Amino acid sequence: MTGNASSPTVLTPREITLHLLGLVLFLGLLGLWYWLSTGARAVPTWIEMLQDDDPSTRIVAAEQLGQVGPAAQAAIPRLLAQATRDGSQHANTTAAAALKSIDLTAARQVMTHFIPRLLDQDAQQRRTACAVLGSLGPVAKPAVPALLAVGHDPDELVRRNALMALASIGIPSPPIVAALLEGLRDSSSLVRQTAVTQFAFTVPLTQPVIAALTPLLSDSDRSMATLARSALDKAKPDDAAQLESLGMMVQHSAARDYALHQLAQLGPAAGDALFPILPLLQDDRPLVRYLAAEAIGPMGVSAKQALQPLQQRQQDLDPVVREAVAEAIAGIEAAMAPAASSEKATRP
Repeated sequence: MTGNASSPTVLTPREITLHLLGLVLFLGLLGLWYWLSTGARAVPTWIEMLQDDDPSTRIVAAEQLGQVGPAAQAAIPRLLAQATRDGSQHANTTAAAALKSIDLTAARQVMTHFIPRLLDQDAQQRRTACAVLGSLGPVAKPAVPALLAVGHDPDELVRRNALMALASIGIPSPPIVAALLEGLRDSSSLVRQTAVTQFAFTVPLTQPVIAALTPLLSDSDRSMATLARSALDKAKPDDAAQLESLGMMVQHSAARDYALHQLAQLGPAAGDALFPILPLLQDDRPLVRYLAAEAIGPMGVSAKQALQPLQQRQQDLDPVVREAVAEAIAGIEAAMAPAASSEKATRP
């Protein structure tokens, strides 16, 4: 019995060449598409997408523009409109988050727009205001007093969102930690869980926090107990290995913002991470320079070697960075004053 198995097709050299040329052309077109759709080159496309009827499209466009950073300056007017006037809260927050990576002054405009809305008669307006202010992160530090004031809002979702916003801002640390500790005693289980979650994942621990969380390990609400355990198991602010890790993270762009935010909340305990932070005062991104100044200032006396680099940034082109630099210099000098007075008094 004989078969009729077909013999394999053999391509001629000319056919092979044509196939290869087709593959090269396809890869070239794919590369061109990628080149045109990423980075600053894609900004006009993302701006156009901010005007789409679909909220999901506007959200994606805002996220991409935030990734581009300062090179997306042309998008500021549309992002401002989306952050302050869009009917979707998620669209508001993603646009606000993008602006903090593009232009700090524009981000502060969003902050100024939403602070009065923390007192709006409509609870949903107050909830959205908290959410947007939180999306600005440490850039919204001036909004902290207003957020603290709504800590006793009658609406539990407002209280929940306010605590989340405060934790996202993180600085100044003492009043924010105090508000979160108070949140652990809130009448709403949602608010209590939100407070303990911030200690588990966002806010560094202090001794008063450890003392408040320890009894929660036996809380009848297992979610509270589990979150308290997660918080207490994480590295403490004075952990040398943790500080070394954060110091290494500031040198890598993917983790830099997070590490600087963590260090800014540690105060003098962050002093050992000073030298990896100093070069970031010269970074191209205003947000990085701002976070670097915010991390250095609370270090106090241990950051005295940062005074000269900070003074060199007093004429920074970004007014929000200049503000942070001035506060950092004042904070370090204030911490140094008692030591200088004591040294002067002991001289013969």
